[in-house]
Amino acid sequence: MNEIHPKSVNQRSTAVSLFLGFAVWFLHLNSMYFLTSESCKWGWFPYPIAGLSGLHFAQLALTIIAALFIVRMIWLAWRNWRQFQTDNDHILERTMQDRRPLIAAVTLSLNILFLLFACAFFVALFSLNACG
Repeated sequence: MNEIHPKSVNQRSTAVSLFLGFAVWFLHLNSMYFLTSESCKWGWFPYPIAGLSGLHFAQLALTIIAALFIVRMIWLAWRNWRQFQTDNDHILERTMQDRRPLIAAVTLSLNILFLLFACAFFVALFSLNACG
C-alpha cells in the first residue's frame, strides 16, 4: 500500500476540530441553561410549534444544529486519523507511532463524547418539564 507522508496530513484541521468541538459543546450547554432559565423567568416562547411548546422547539432546534456541527468536527478528525492508517491490522501501532494520529484519535474520541452529550440532552428535553 502507499505510505502516507506525514507532512501531507493537515494538522490545522485537527486542531480546528478539537477547539470547535469544545466551543460548540460549551455554547450549546450554556445556551440551553440560559434559554431555560430566562424563558421560565420572563415567559419567553409561550406559543406552541409543531405540537411542542415554544421553549422545547427552540431547544430542539439548537440541539440539532449543535449536533450537526459536532458531526462535522468528528468527520474532520476521522479523516485526518484515517490518513495515517495504511495497514488495518496494526491500527493502534500506527496511531501511537506519531503524535499527529494520536491527537486526531483523541480529538475524534472527544467529539464523539460531545455528540453523545448532545444526544443525551434529548432525553432531558422530552422527559422533564423545564418550567415546572
